Amino acid sequence: MSQHENGQGEDLPARRQAREDRDRIKAAFGARLRVLLDLSGLSSREFAARFPAYKDSTVRKYTLGTNLPPWDFLNDLLTEVARRTDDPAAPQRRTELFTAYRSVLIDTGATTRGSDQNSLLLRLLDGEEDLHRLAAELAEVRGRENRLRLDLEEEIGRAQSPGTGTASRERRHRLEEEARALAEHRGELVRRRGVLVTELDDSRRRLAVMEAAGSPGDLVPVGTGTGAGAHQAPPPLPPGPPTSFAEPSSPAGRGRRPLVLIAAAAAVVCLAGGGVVVGIWAAGNGDTGNRATPPVSATPRTTPTPSPATPSALATSAAPAPAPERSSRSLIEDLVPMDVYPEGTKRSFTAGALTVNNRDYPATLYAFEAERTWQLGREYKTFTASAGVSDATPSGDVITFTVQLDDGVAKEFTMAPGDTVKKVSLNISGVFRIKLTVQESFSTHEGYGAWIDPTITK
Repeated sequence: MSQHENGQGEDLPARRQAREDRDRIKAAFGARLRVLLDLSGLSSREFAARFPAYKDSTVRKYTLGTNLPPWDFLNDLLTEVARRTDDPAAPQRRTELFTAYRSVLIDTGATTRGSDQNSLLLRLLDGEEDLHRLAAELAEVRGRENRLRLDLEEEIGRAQSPGTGTASRERRHRLEEEARALAEHRGELVRRRGVLVTELDDSRRRLAVMEAAGSPGDLVPVGTGTGAGAHQAPPPLPPGPPTSFAEPSSPAGRGRRPLVLIAAAAAVVCLAGGGVVVGIWAAGNGDTGNRATPPVSATPRTTPTPSPATPSALATSAAPAPAPERSSRSLIEDLVPMDVYPEGTKRSFTAGALTVNNRDYPATLYAFEAERTWQLGREYKTFTASAGVSDATPSGDVITFTVQLDDGVAKEFTMAPGDTVKKVSLNISGVFRIKLTVQESFSTHEGYGAWIDPTITK
């Protein structure tokens, strides 16, 4: 035996042990996920029905430890547990789960520069954490901008009073410079968030390709070049209903099946025509093309007299076609949101009529501070709505409106009482989830921002 072969033989037990260690680590994490799934009160099938992005078989792979799940699955699972249980330890449970998840990914060989499936999962995890930090920093910057705007308005009002000195002008100039710096910082944060969201979307697409290709988790790299990995073509669609009789698979089948079918047809014709004898088509077993050859019949063919249509048949043929599926759906009336908080509480929307800019709108979602998420399943193309601030909102109050598509903010703006209702239209092709948010700047609980008739269209 050569030295190279001897070295390979010595490495086999070590590789086998490493593989067994990885399987043991993943199985332990899968057991942790099964506990959470039990807490949610859902089976794997019910969870897949609630979250169509995951198949029942995929959920079972995650809970058995066969494959490690993506960040989105863990987030959805924790969200579902929080919806269904009053768990005071939910924040701690979330921190512990994601800490353990990161350790499992690293222990199974994932790296931030790798191209295998678990490395992509690690990049997705780190990216989501960075995105969360960016969102928190953006919220802080917006809060500082709001406070600065109030200080600036107060200073401008003071400057209009007689006897204003140089100190007031200098303070105003300083506030304006600080406001410009904050605006630039916010713009940079938004740019970084956009780049990060693009990278996360790319990682999710690559993971979806691996899932569709039946990747075994941490062993399939991207672009293996074997023709059967991540870049393989998607499986063909299942065949539609047959438009003609299928060819039998054996000579015996070729002989019997046509005779049975033709005999049945002949019986029907005989009943309809008052017992007229008709010839039966017979298929020759020696015909290699499987074509039936009609024998010469000594009995002349008789055309059966068509029977008059019965009233029930006429009623059936005149039945109207089913109504086409609706292409537009209201987020208020037609779709059930994922996260519903009791009305009247913080983060809760109220559905109902509201007066905005001296006009009554019957279908609105309004609140002083709320958020709501709907799962679209990538089935819709357009989101349309209007936005406005209720006439009962105190003067000087400002409401921030946000539309979030998946993990990125697609639209954000502020409005005050008396502002003209703002139209919003967004392309949501390929969007999995949409979140609508309103946030009152002063937290007086007296100002209401309203999403008016939010609608999605296929």
